[in-house]
Amino acid sequence: MNDEDLITVIGAIGAVLSIIIAAIRFYGRHLMKSGVGLDDWFLLLSVVTLIIADVIVVVANVTYPESAKNALHKGKEDYTYGQDDIDYTRLSFFSAILYFTTVSTTKLSILIMYKRIFSIDRSFRFQILALIVITGGFWISMTVSNLLNCIPIEFSWIPSDDESKYCFNYNVYWLACGIVECILDLVILLMPVRVVYGLKLSQGRRIAVAGVFLLGVFVIISGIVKVARSYIPGSRQLDLTQTSLWSTVHICTGIICACLPVCWPVFLRLVKRGPLSKASTVPSNQSPWSGGSGRRYPQGHSSRSGNKSHDQSTEIYSPQFGGSSDVHELLVRDPNQMGYVPPSHSEIRVNYDGHGGLVHDQNQMGYVQPSHHEIRGNYDGHGVLGR
Repeated sequence: MNDEDLITVIGAIGAVLSIIIAAIRFYGRHLMKSGVGLDDWFLLLSVVTLIIADVIVVVANVTYPESAKNALHKGKEDYTYGQDDIDYTRLSFFSAILYFTTVSTTKLSILIMYKRIFSIDRSFRFQILALIVITGGFWISMTVSNLLNCIPIEFSWIPSDDESKYCFNYNVYWLACGIVECILDLVILLMPVRVVYGLKLSQGRRIAVAGVFLLGVFVIISGIVKVARSYIPGSRQLDLTQTSLWSTVHICTGIICACLPVCWPVFLRLVKRGPLSKASTVPSNQSPWSGGSGRRYPQGHSSRSGNKSHDQSTEIYSPQFGGSSDVHELLVRDPNQMGYVPPSHSEIRVNYDGHGGLVHDQNQMGYVQPSHHEIRGNYDGHGVLGR
């Protein structure tokens, strides 16, 4: 299989996988009754721009196959440009413009998800906001500089000896952008590790949670390969064929890794616990979080109807973790290991002491004025409430 066919296949597979993982993400949001947040909308924008860029790249390689094969020779002084080469370069130029929108919106989606999940740590929130600003600056500056690659802009794809033409070395520019992006990806992907290891969890749980986020190491690897394969020493133009191929791989791995922490509870529910509709007893019309505002809510109890287990590892419903009732099945509250956190949902169990008196068990956590009460009674089998 030649490079042109490989680009078409990789582009199609990447687009399909990205659509599937994004659909699972939104499907999980719907079934978990957690609402759609700003991070989800940024992810959706990333998928849409990926599809558009993939279509442009596939059309360019299918329509102008010879120009795609000759992409390696472009930029050399002895190369003669034809009309097909100009048209192919024009399409590649516009796909490169969309590239920075796709990767930047993916990064912003991850950062906003971090803000939602790890909103307890004030210093971490400040770091997230700083990275959001940096990522936004990267997005705008790279897009604008790409548009101003040549002045006038049409000289970006039309070869000319016109003295008024100005173009900077795009080969070096792409190399510098790739290095900056890899550093930014590395910082983003390492951010949650420090916070996770600061939680009072068992070593196994820490490793498991950190591992979910560190799956993004594939994004960094694909970014490094993209830069290395695209660069042509001694040329002012990069290898457009290799750039298209590895940019698609890099973008798709980024989208998949951005969705995994959100989709992971969905997979676990489907595999271990059956329908997602049983995930939480919190009524959908009383959900403490809706619409993805990213506001901080204290964590509270969630119980299953008929569950009489007294296991100390209490399952929680946490809007901070995207509304997942298990918090990825990994962050499970252990009252013996974690400090007290005021609940936004209190469960008051109503039992009788045998003499007509009520006995209250307020979660064994001290009384807190609740915003939502669940009252549970136990019957003795003869129509009488009992212990």
